[in-house]
Amino acid sequence: MSSSTERGAAGHVDRVADYYDNNTRRFLLVAESPGSDAIHRGVWTPDAVTSADAMDTVNRLLIERLRGHVPPGDARVLDVGCGVGATMVRLAREVDGLISGVTISRVQAEIAAKRFAREGLTDRCQVICADFAELPAEPHYDAMVAVEAVVHSPSLKDLLPSLADRLRPGGRLILCDDWLTDKDRGLAARERCLDQFRAGWRIGSLHTVAELDAMSEHAGLRVVEDLDLTSYLRLGRPRDRVVKLAVGATAVVPRLRDRLVEIPLWANMVGGSALQAGLARRWLEYRLIVLEKA
Repeated sequence: MSSSTERGAAGHVDRVADYYDNNTRRFLLVAESPGSDAIHRGVWTPDAVTSADAMDTVNRLLIERLRGHVPPGDARVLDVGCGVGATMVRLAREVDGLISGVTISRVQAEIAAKRFAREGLTDRCQVICADFAELPAEPHYDAMVAVEAVVHSPSLKDLLPSLADRLRPGGRLILCDDWLTDKDRGLAARERCLDQFRAGWRIGSLHTVAELDAMSEHAGLRVVEDLDLTSYLRLGRPRDRVVKLAVGATAVVPRLRDRLVEIPLWANMVGGSALQAGLARRWLEYRLIVLEKA
C-alpha cells in the first residue's frame, strides 16, 4: 500500500471513530427498541412480534449459524465492529466460550465494558478498542461475526485476508451488512444517493455480493449462505420521513449540504436518508452472508 493510500485509509478510520464517538449515545436513545441496547437495525421477520424481537432477529440468525460450528467449552468468537456489546452479551448466553469484540470507538468500548460488568460477564466478554484491520496475530478464532461493520473498512479486499488469517480451519465469518446491487447502475440519481450514503455514514467499502464472492475466494473463504433480509426492514417510518424532509431542504444549497455532512449528527441523518432511498429502490440490499474457511 502506498504512503498516500495509507494516509487516506488512516484518515478514513479516524473519521469513523469520530462518527461513532459522537453519535453512539444518541443511537441508544433513539434505537428502534429503546432499552434493547442494540444499535443495529430491527429485522421484522414473521416471528418478530415486538420491536425487541425485531432487534434480536440478527442476533438469533447469527446464533443459529454458529451452532455446531464452534466447539463447546472453549470456543473463541470475535465480534468485528462490536459496537456497545449487545450482540456479544447475546452470544455469551448461547455460546460456551470466550466472546471478544473490537471497536474503533472509545465511547463504545467504555459502554460495552460497563455492560459486561452489569451482566456479570467480565470473565467471558472482553472488548478491544482498536482498528479491526489491525488485529494481533493471536489468538485464532472459531468464528467471527460482523453486523453493519465491514462497510466502514477502507478496503474490504484487504480486510478479508486479514480476518481469514485469524480464523481456524473450518471457521465461519458471518457478515450482516448493506451490499450493492447492479440495478440502475450508472443512473445519476442512484450514484448521488450512494455518494450521500458513503459520505454520511463514513462508508469505505460498498460492494456487490458477486464482488464479495471473488474477494472471499482469494482470501481462502467460500460463501455458504446468502440471505436477503431487505424485505423485513421497516422503511419510511415517521422519523425517517422527517429526516428526509430536513435533508432535502439542504439539497438546494450543495455547499451547505457538504459542510453539514462533516458534522457527525447531521452526517448520520444524510447517510440514513440515502440508505433508506437506496434500500427502497433496491440499489442496496441488507443481507446476511456466511463465509467458511477451507
